[in-house]
Amino acid sequence: MQRDENIASQAYLLLDYAQRLDRHREGRRAVQIHLSRLKPQNRREQHIRVAVNTFQEIVAQYDGQVFVLSNCDLMFLFKDAKISDIDEAVMRLRFLFSEDPLAQGNDDEDLARFCTWYNIQANYNQFLEIAENIYEEEQRRERRLAAAAEAAGEMEPTADDRKPLNPEQLGRLEDFLERADLSSVLRRQHICAVIGENPPQSIFKELFI
Repeated sequence: MQRDENIASQAYLLLDYAQRLDRHREGRRAVQIHLSRLKPQNRREQHIRVAVNTFQEIVAQYDGQVFVLSNCDLMFLFKDAKISDIDEAVMRLRFLFSEDPLAQGNDDEDLARFCTWYNIQANYNQFLEIAENIYEEEQRRERRLAAAAEAAGEMEPTADDRKPLNPEQLGRLEDFLERADLSSVLRRQHICAVIGENPPQSIFKELFI
């Protein structure tokens, strides 16, 4: 498959990763979190960042990889993990969105709307086809958006009057960054979940700039 340089995306990276698993299927599974089904106000950028951080703690532990698709879905691939360990992270994430209709209800059908599990080792070809479909759908979506923007006249080239840094300027910038105190722009905050009238419960800490 040739990559379209104009459509670089997490969907492409997912497909590329899935293709490279062909000879490394043993113990591999995946779970897709359908955040695209959340209400718009619950899938803003900050919500997606919190969702990704929920899995970051176990990515290295289980040789994992997280992909954030353009529709806001998360695809988490992992190896040699107990389903219960990953399910705990999924349920913690579901708890974070418990005010949304998508995360409500405890029937199997309710849980299936929130996430889909894949056994890559046993059904590799099926998972590869799913990754291909995700990539193709994202290509179609990007083309539709590009066509709409072009029709609206939003893609007219604009002059870029910025000048590249010369070696002297780059050296001064490097010296400045080495001496700069960045503590004033670093922030640490607790990510908490608030359910009903219960007090906030800390889920994890986030460090950001």
